[in-house]
Amino acid sequence: MSFLVPRMAALSPYVPGMHTEAEGALRLNSNESPYPPSPGVASAIAEEAGKLSLYNDPDCTALREAIAERLGVKPGNVMAANGSDQALLLAMAAFADARHPVALPDLTYSYYDDFAAFLGIPLLRRPLREDFTLDAADYCEPGVTVLFPNPNAPTGLAVPVEEIRRIAKADDGRVVVVDEAYVDFGAETALPLIDVCPNLLITRTFSKSGSLAGARLGYALGDETLIGELQRVRSATDLYGVSRMAQAAGIAAMREWPYYEANCRRIERTREWTRRKLTELGFEVLPSLGNFVFARPPVDAALLQRRLEARGIYVRRLSAERAKGRLRITIGTDADMERLIAAIRAILEEER
Repeated sequence: MSFLVPRMAALSPYVPGMHTEAEGALRLNSNESPYPPSPGVASAIAEEAGKLSLYNDPDCTALREAIAERLGVKPGNVMAANGSDQALLLAMAAFADARHPVALPDLTYSYYDDFAAFLGIPLLRRPLREDFTLDAADYCEPGVTVLFPNPNAPTGLAVPVEEIRRIAKADDGRVVVVDEAYVDFGAETALPLIDVCPNLLITRTFSKSGSLAGARLGYALGDETLIGELQRVRSATDLYGVSRMAQAAGIAAMREWPYYEANCRRIERTREWTRRKLTELGFEVLPSLGNFVFARPPVDAALLQRRLEARGIYVRRLSAERAKGRLRITIGTDADMERLIAAIRAILEEER
């Protein structure tokens, strides 16, 4: 017997990449950073350990100030969240409903579908072009909330900032949400637009460039009025959702951000090396600006995924129709990617 109401019973849980922490396993399926947090993060967390009997600051004041200082905005332009997933869920709850649908790409982060189903929000899927780029004209329809990652996942392709401005300006009475989870790996941020587009909301995460996937920490950026409205929803549903430990980790990471910037540049160099090597092996690889590549192998993608897993290497194969035949591969360290390329070369030799 199920006690779920019909809409909840119809939900399809999000399926993440296979999670394993087995010794020797190479996880290239979850877009995590291959580098550890900066030195100050561990000590900041340890300092908070003795205060766990006390509630954390519900407004995340010090964290918002640290983020604002690094980005050159006001604390009022920042809302902290329990991962950018929470910021995205709250944004959909705040700015869309059954009568106000959400327009999004037909190939994108699949968790958006789960958020929409949970909230009862209809989705308007806009097909990406044949080359997987986004057509801004598809998102200028008035009265429709807009949501897309930039760079997109899993493609890694980015929308020019001027096109984002065009979308936001097409109807300033609706909200445009740009998910910048991967922006630090070479794409241009839309952050300067929040001063001229009060309906633009940007979400970011510490999980990728910030090496804090396990901390569950993210934030939203926007006009102070827009952030205030989103903060109102968060305060009504999850007041203490950003833990004391996560806030401390985020503050330390902001103070030591040059360390993370250096890691991003390393990942970018490794990404381009990986793309070149995969292309030499017969892969079709999109020019990603994320910490991953989206590639069509010269053999069956499911077969290659299985063969790699047998060697302890995990990559992501997505179920979306337009993703079939392709793999999303996270960029690890140079040594990680050398191991991947060697394994693929051996598998391809076996298949000849």
